[in-house]
Amino acid sequence: MNRLRLAFAMAILASSAGAAQSAPINSPQAEVIGHLAAAFATHDPARITYAFRAMGDYGMPAADIVESSVNAMGYRLLESGEIDAAIEVFDLNTGTFPLSANAWDSLAEAVMAKGDHERAIWYYRVSLKLDPESSNAARMIEQITSDKTPGYTSGNNS
Repeated sequence: MNRLRLAFAMAILASSAGAAQSAPINSPQAEVIGHLAAAFATHDPARITYAFRAMGDYGMPAADIVESSVNAMGYRLLESGEIDAAIEVFDLNTGTFPLSANAWDSLAEAVMAKGDHERAIWYYRVSLKLDPESSNAARMIEQITSDKTPGYTSGNNS
């Protein structure tokens, strides 16, 4: 798990570097990258995780960039067949951004790909509670409970 968190941190820093480089030095994006870089420099997975979670908890302005970058990384893992790693990445994303319906929907999709229907339904329900207009979560709950369980299909990056 520690290796995954460090890899997670490196991927986020790399994917966010473009946004930070193009932002003025005193911008919120540069501040977020600075906090993450400082945490990453310690090589302490607990501090790295705390920095990500604090960003989500306090709604720092670049949080959406990080959330979508993490989500994209999870889908890359899922599409390459690394389901367990994808689940861990999506789980870190929901822990960091617990109010993101999309993060929960993505985690549900990954556990569904693993065949854990009960947990997938639970995560889809969390997503639906956060975003009652989520047609994907509602549709997936209906499909799973009616035993028309779909498999994972590449490109469904909801």
